[in-house]
Formats: sequence, structure tokens, C-alpha cells
Amino acid sequence: MLFKKRLNKNNSASTFQQSFNLSQQSVLLLIICQFVNLLTLSFELSWWMLSIIAICLGWQLSIFKKLTQKPNKVLIGILSVTGCILLALTSQALGLLSTMLHLLCLSYVLKSFELNKRSDFYQMILLGLFVLIASLIFQQSLYFAIILSLIIIFNFTLIIGYFAPSKKYSTNLNMAAKIFLQSAPLAICLFFVFPKLAPLWAVPTAKSAKTGLSDSVKVGDIANLALSDELAFRVKFDNQVPAYSQMYWRTIVMERFDGQSWKTGLGGLLNDRLDNKSGRNVVYQYFFDPANASGKKFDYQVITSPTYQNWLYALDLARVDTNRTQGNEIYHRQDYSLYSKKPITQNTSYYVTSYVEMPLAIDINDYSYQRNLDIPESSNPRLVEKAQGLRAKYTNDKQGNAALIQEVLTTFNQDVYRYTLNPPRLDNNSLDQFYFETKAGFCEHFASSFTFLMRAAGIPSRLVTGYMGGEYNAQGSYFSVYQRDAHAWSEVWLKDKGWIRVDPTAAINPERVERGFSDELLREQAASSSDAFSLLRYSNNNAFINAIRLQLEALDYNWTRWVIGYTADKQNQFLAQLALAFKSLKDIEFISVIKSGLLLLSALILWWVIRQVNAARQPHSNNYFYQLILEKLSKQGVHKPLDMTPKDFVLVIKQQLPEIAFEFAKFSQLYSSLEYQALDDKQKQVTSKAFKQSYKRIQGKL
Repeated sequence: MLFKKRLNKNNSASTFQQSFNLSQQSVLLLIICQFVNLLTLSFELSWWMLSIIAICLGWQLSIFKKLTQKPNKVLIGILSVTGCILLALTSQALGLLSTMLHLLCLSYVLKSFELNKRSDFYQMILLGLFVLIASLIFQQSLYFAIILSLIIIFNFTLIIGYFAPSKKYSTNLNMAAKIFLQSAPLAICLFFVFPKLAPLWAVPTAKSAKTGLSDSVKVGDIANLALSDELAFRVKFDNQVPAYSQMYWRTIVMERFDGQSWKTGLGGLLNDRLDNKSGRNVVYQYFFDPANASGKKFDYQVITSPTYQNWLYALDLARVDTNRTQGNEIYHRQDYSLYSKKPITQNTSYYVTSYVEMPLAIDINDYSYQRNLDIPESSNPRLVEKAQGLRAKYTNDKQGNAALIQEVLTTFNQDVYRYTLNPPRLDNNSLDQFYFETKAGFCEHFASSFTFLMRAAGIPSRLVTGYMGGEYNAQGSYFSVYQRDAHAWSEVWLKDKGWIRVDPTAAINPERVERGFSDELLREQAASSSDAFSLLRYSNNNAFINAIRLQLEALDYNWTRWVIGYTADKQNQFLAQLALAFKSLKDIEFISVIKSGLLLLSALILWWVIRQVNAARQPHSNNYFYQLILEKLSKQGVHKPLDMTPKDFVLVIKQQLPEIAFEFAKFSQLYSSLEYQALDDKQKQVTSKAFKQSYKRIQGKL
């Protein structure tokens, strides 16, 4: 028999935890879960979205502390409309993906004010899990994956706590961890075989100025970048490993100088497109034919961290191995640098072969020759005068130019020049002031002044920025290159030799080129760096911390290489190899494998069914039956506040549902006896039987 809904407005819930039997512990966990879940996306959200989140979470906390009431629909509507208007105004700048993420977070934080029934609670949990998974778009390191797994377990604990409010938090947490671990085999299986579809979005590139080198460099920029311990890229060589002094990781070539900053060549000048679809190398004569290459070469894999730019890293003279590089459209530029068609918004892997002894552009056209001689009028007149004096001293031929270059390097080596990460400030980035007065600078100071001198002396030259060296990690047999390894050097063009690398740093601080940062530079870097949580900073003088750091980085490297690097192409290769392995088996062996597999699958299914049956046979707790009755009463419009005792709730039922008051009073008394009285086994058995009979009678009436 069904009763009409009777809801006393004076007893209506003022907070969401009263609307449907959500314990105080679960309410607090829900607020904490929201905060932690949204924290994973905090760096990707706009300031106004973070403000709305802070307001909503603060409001929820004040409701929990009973400092204020639940907001009415008008206030919730105002927050919703405000968020949507701001989202519409900023959607073009945010891009499609960020707009969708902002909408997801807005829905998630506002949904907490509309928890009126169990389905709302489920929606909250699902929205939270969506927020967590969305954060993997931006962060994919091993450390973040571990943290994310712990947060997911915390969310599972919230769900379990809702269904088992009487159990201890540690018990629910233990169960959530077990569920998570039990699901791991299925997740691993799906990771290998579930089709990897291309994303329907593009990761926003608003962070382009945050990481790495830029295509415009002023004197002092690289010194600032060298204060960062952030990882730039990792390199694993196939066989031979070059000497440290050969590890010049070419990134950006600067051919234009406006008197204050160096910039890349006009339009990028892309050529030699790689045909990834056919897997063939499209070779232009501007470079060389690899079939005719001679001298030492190195084969290696580069895994670059997100830079939100298009520049890639390689040793000279580089050619991308298109047979091993899948899914990345990479170009070779005429200045011998590598350029990605799309910005690097996630860890990106590519394979390179470098012919380190091959000359660069033995012949260049008149336009390129003249472009690398240009200097602005009235720029650094003292350096121009110095260059004219050198030009008058040496002949303008191959031998004379080599002698002129050597004299400039000797001056750097024998004069009072100082190599430092903290150079004096220059007025308008004046190279004159550096060369003749301060005489203290980092790599770009020396490379810039040298390149300018060469141009003023009539020798084509250009500035190259990239990275120098790398830290070898024996745990994973690879090199890590950090932002602090950023470097600048010069290239001069000599007849019959082509572009020749000239690094003035080698004349000032040979240790920087041969082994890396000196102890003095490391001390400067540690003193000036703002990253107080970097293990790299504290491991320089502590072997134990350094060993731990290298082990952790090796784990992260293998995670990046094998898990993050498991692309759709690699999945297709894996499945093809698996199919080939089955095909190569003899017929009788193949049949035996199939039979064994089916037998094992049947055994697993039978085991799972037996386990589910046994679980179903296990008696439910008394609280389980009591909560079911409370849920049915809630549907009738009668709610039990969490702070109300079962005995007091009987009086509420007597007023609002007198038809079942007598039976419910008996049911509540039996429930209280089972939960709160010390009964012996015989008494517990009799009382439990009467409790279940009473439950069935009430259930029939509701």
C-alpha cells in the first residue's frame, strides 16, 4: 500500500547532508575530494574559474561547520550564469579544450549544492573522476600518475563510506585500495589492446613562453634560463656515445640582429619534408644523400618534454629516422635545425641519425651570404672599430679569416673576461659595454659579441642556441638535458669548409664545454635558483640524494618511454606481432593453445561466479536493512536527520505516517537492541530473526 507524500516544511533539510543520509564524515570527505580533484587542474584554469571554485568550496565548508545555510536556487543560478558569461567571453582565447574543461569544473563545483538524492551523489563522483582523468592531458609523468592513483583511491573511499558509514575510515580506505589493485589487470589489458583513437582536441599552447629557448634572444636570457632545473629532454644512444664536448644540441639558429636581440631567419625556410605516410626519406641535395655519408655517426632517440613550441633538438648533422619515428611530422630547416609541424604539447619521441663529421653548406647563395653579414647602422660602434682593425691586420681569405678568429678567441682567453651566471646589467643590451667594460657574462654574451665582431669584419656568422652536454644516468643508460644546460655558440662560414662551429665559451671556461658546470657555476646556480624543491639542486654535493634522484628519474624515463610512448602505431605493431606469432604455430599447437585458453577462461568465469554467489549468501548487516527502510521513507517525503536517534525518529513517523508507526517502533527497537545492546548468541539469533520479519512487513507496506 502506497502512502501520499507528507513533508513537513519545518523539518526540511538546510544542508545537502540532511537531504539523503550522508554522514558527517562523508560530507567532509566530499569537500576534500572536490578540492583535491580540482587541484590537479588548477594550473590550467583561469583566475575567474579559480575564484568561483574558491567561493563554492568555502561556502560548502561553512555549511558543514553550520555557519551558514545552503544557498537558494537564485544564488546558484547567479553563479551559474556568471560562470557561463565569463566562459563565453574568454572561450576564443581559451580554445576548445580549455573551454570544455572550464565547463566541466564549473558543473562539478556547482553540483555539490544540488545533492538531494542518491543519483546526484553518483553524478558528483563521476564528475570528479572526469576531472582527474582530464588532468592527464597536461601531466603524464610517473610521479603524477602515482599521485593521481592515490587520489582515485581516496574518491573510492568516499563511495564506500557512503554505503558503510558505521565502518572506520581506515577500513574503507583499505577496501578502496583493494578494489583499485584488483582493477589493475583489466586496465593493463585494455591499455595494450583497446584501440588508441586520435584525440578530438588540441592542447592549448598558451604556455609557449614558459619553457625552453625562444626564437628571440637578448643578452642575458640564457643566463636566466640556466637557473632552471626543469628537464628539457632525454637522449638514449643506440651504440656509440659521443664525447661530452661533442654534445652540442642544435635547436634554434639566429640570423637576424637588430642591435638588441637575435632572431631566427625569415619565414623559417622549411624544406626537406619527411613523408611519414610512406615511410620514405625525401632527400634534397641541399643537405646530402645519407647513402654517400662518411665519417662518424650516432643513432639515438630523443624524448622531449612539453615546451609548447615547435623547436626540436639534435646533434649536427641530423636526419630524422622516419622508419622509427611514428606520428610526428618533422621538418629539416635549411639552417640544419629540426622543426615540428605541431607545437610540442606533450612528451614527444623521435629518432635521429647525426653525421657529426659532415660539413654544413659548403656552398651558400649570395642572399644567405649577405644576410649573415648584416649589422644595424650605428650599433656597437666600438666593436665595429675593433673589427675594422682586425680586418686591416689579416687578409680576407681562408687563412687570414682563421687567424682573425683565433685572435678574438685568444683575447677572450687571456684578458680579464669572467664567465658567470650573474653578469652586470647592460644598458640596452650593449655588446660594446660588455666587451670593453664589464667583461663578465654567460655564453650568450661571448657568442653575441663574437658573432657581431665576425660580421663587422666581413665573415658571415650567426648565433646558434641549444643545449650543451647532458647528465648520464647509469640506471637507465640515457642522458638527461636540463634547462640549465641551455647554451649559445657561433657559426662562421669559411670557403671550402662551410659553416664551422666556434664556441667562445671554450676559450673562457673550457670546463663548461668538456665536463659541464664548474663548482663555481653550480654554487651560483644554487644560490640564484628559486626552485627550493628541486632534488637536482641538493644532489650536487650529496651522493646519497643524487643516487635516489637518478633512480627516480630512471623510473620516470622508462615510464615515459614504454607507457606514454605506447602510441597507436606501436599498438598496431604489437598486435601484428602477436597475430604473426599465432600464425607461425603449427595447427596442432595452435589448437592446443586455443583449448588451453578456453579452459583457463572457463575456469576464471566459474571462479568469478562462485565468488559472487558466496558474496550474495553472506548476510547483510543490520544497518543495511535499516538504511533501506530510511531510503524508502525518504521517497515518501520523510527524512531522518543524521543527528536524530532512532528512538526520536519513531516520533516523527508517528506524526507523519501513523499507519506504520507501531510496526516501525518495533523495527527501531529491534535495530537498537542489535546495534547497541550486549546480547548473547541465542538472544542475538532470536532478535535478528524478529528484526528481519519486521523489515519485511514494513517493506510490504511501503
